[in-house]
Amino acid sequence: MAKAYLMALVKFTNQEQFKAEYGSKVADVFKLFGGHFLARTPIGIHHEGRPFDMHVIAEFPSLDKANKALESKEYLDIKKHRVGNSNIDYGTFVVIEGF
Repeated sequence: MAKAYLMALVKFTNQEQFKAEYGSKVADVFKLFGGHFLARTPIGIHHEGRPFDMHVIAEFPSLDKANKALESKEYLDIKKHRVGNSNIDYGTFVVIEGF
């Protein structure tokens, strides 16, 4: 079964609220579905496109597990803090299937 990867490029509108209400909780939610972070950092070498405040890659055992995590009650309870404290039109939030 192929693994899945969540990739997020975040532009904060309220960094403190984002971190307090979403960033501090999301790892525990992903863990419930076998997910974990490979990278979650503000540091990146910018080559093309727009700059971001946070760069994220999370790995899940499968595309199904990743989607179940993002559709879970636990995730939906904190999602509003990601959406409400970042510019979702500027950023990117996508799940892809790996090899």
